[in-house]
Amino acid sequence: MRKYFSIFLFFSLFSCESYFFDKYKIVQPKIYNNEDNIYTVKKGDNLYSISKSFNLPIQKIIKSNKIKFPFKIYPNQKIFLPKNKNYIVKKGDTLYSISRKFKTDVFALANFNKLNNINQIKVDQKILIPDSEYKVDVKKRFVKKKKREKDTLKNKEKILKKVDSNFIWPVKGKILNRFGSEVPGFFNDGINISSKAGTVVKASLDGEIVYSGNEIPGYGNLILIKHSHNWITAYAHLNKIIKLKGSFVKKGETIGLVGNTGNVREFQLHFEIRKGKEAVNPLKYLS
Repeated sequence: MRKYFSIFLFFSLFSCESYFFDKYKIVQPKIYNNEDNIYTVKKGDNLYSISKSFNLPIQKIIKSNKIKFPFKIYPNQKIFLPKNKNYIVKKGDTLYSISRKFKTDVFALANFNKLNNINQIKVDQKILIPDSEYKVDVKKRFVKKKKREKDTLKNKEKILKKVDSNFIWPVKGKILNRFGSEVPGFFNDGINISSKAGTVVKASLDGEIVYSGNEIPGYGNLILIKHSHNWITAYAHLNKIIKLKGSFVKKGETIGLVGNTGNVREFQLHFEIRKGKEAVNPLKYLS
């Protein structure tokens, strides 16, 4: 008997959802008669998406419309959107002075108004004033952002401090040109390795990509990686760059694909190892 009752209850709740939640529909306060503040719910909307679209705290929408648990809304339903307070910047104002005036904080104001620089506000600029509900969320996001930046810095220091000079081959293949002056009047700062188009090019050592682009004449698509102890490796003539500037890569990680960009016709990789500005023979360091 209990089994049949459970099945009946399940279908009662979910097949007649509109009937069950009917008593939770928004009660429109009579004083809200300004059409500019009324939003018609569209299919797929929820309170969170509406709060983000109109830069309003979700709790403010819930309270203004007397929405009760489980906070369900329906297509074509009318929702009152309370306007945010705003302040017009006057001469001598700063974001800090405005935050004190309205008992909020600088970070809440900056985030709420999408300001990248808290020191750059202009006279007659409109500043939206967040409610107290918004301040808590902003502080949480700010703390998370700082934690991410701190973790990134730790990872960077960990990679760059690692002692390792055992470079691996970025690709395997026949050496077309060796280091030094094989041809009179021409000095090769690295080695050129023949390979098939699209072959994966790997980072020779852990490090940070300090350059990725094609602005240096003759090299085509080029990646430069800075390693610990002032070592630098270069990877030129790439068909495709996969890892961009600022990326931290591990030894053996894919950074690009073999190509023939720049001043070469045959598919190949030009590879260099440098100690500071001085080019060294890669064959003495590769393993």
